Amino acid sequence: MVFDQGSPRMRNYNLISLFLGIIAMFVLGVTLMQLRAVLLPFVLAMLLSVIFKPLVVGLKARRFPTAVSLVLVLIAFFVVLFLLGWFLTSSISAFAQEIPRYEVQATTYLNEVEAWAILRLADFRIEVADINWSRAISLSTFSGMITTGIGTFISFLGTTFLVLLFMMFILAGSGDLAEKVKLAFPAGQAERISTVLSRVDAQLRRYLVTKTLISFLTGLITGLIVAAFGVDFPFVWGFLAFVLNYIPNFGSLVAVMFPAFLSLLQFDSIGLSIALLLLLVATQTTLGNVVEPKLMGFRLNLSPLFILVCLIFWGWLWGFWGLVLAVPLTAGVKIVFENVQALQPVSILMSGWSSEEENTGTATSTTA
Repeated sequence: MVFDQGSPRMRNYNLISLFLGIIAMFVLGVTLMQLRAVLLPFVLAMLLSVIFKPLVVGLKARRFPTAVSLVLVLIAFFVVLFLLGWFLTSSISAFAQEIPRYEVQATTYLNEVEAWAILRLADFRIEVADINWSRAISLSTFSGMITTGIGTFISFLGTTFLVLLFMMFILAGSGDLAEKVKLAFPAGQAERISTVLSRVDAQLRRYLVTKTLISFLTGLITGLIVAAFGVDFPFVWGFLAFVLNYIPNFGSLVAVMFPAFLSLLQFDSIGLSIALLLLLVATQTTLGNVVEPKLMGFRLNLSPLFILVCLIFWGWLWGFWGLVLAVPLTAGVKIVFENVQALQPVSILMSGWSSEEENTGTATSTTA
């Protein structure tokens, strides 16, 4: 049945569709929030499985039993998580013990700034009440912002078992999907589906591996620079830069501001803090805007506004881990949409521009 676009029946149909879409999004959001304890480890396991899949498939190709391949990968993953959690726990404990010393220096700075501001305002015959900034701003609150995200990661290690369990089942079927598609669909249709799946798998893996590698390099170089300047706890700042690199713009800003501010409290040298800040910003800019696009081989071109909406949405649903996973999840969805012809218009709407260049880039990515 075909409706006239301007008919009342068609307008009612569009209105019903809009309300149904809103209800569906609300139900999806409530479901994601209520099932966070299970879905968050599952999503993380899915992303990690995409990264580790070539290793499992390679071991299978060398006639390693599937069980042995899975055990080797999962043991390596567990050892890395264990060592990381151990180093972070010890570093954060040491950092907590040093907070009173940093707070004394921060209070001194705030008192000096307050006295300078009062004198400058007095030159203009403006009287300002003593607001005592040193009491209004507590460094313990500031340090809580730093340790919250890292503490969330350490507490999340308690659900490592779920992540490993999901990864085991996901990786166990690695390499078998193509054969199942051939058996489930006619020859021509199966070939098209297999081609799309292989493209999505390859591009998603390249994105995740590249992003993880760039994040690791960012954290490593950040830690080395901070250590070279003699700032305390370089491992903490390196790990913070690694995690926050998955959060565009805001994450990078936080990752460079914290060690620069700590260096100011530790050495009482504005010049040294500025030099450290410039080096960290140069590292973030070079790796994120120069190295990453070249290694990835294609541009996702996500709209900044769309990224902001995704960060708000996933951060509201899953907190800190929602912020970390928001862009990888969105990137995965966009890669899928780019490779499915019927969904390519949605992919273009998710992009940062709507020119012919975007259309050309989409066509290139789907034939890579």
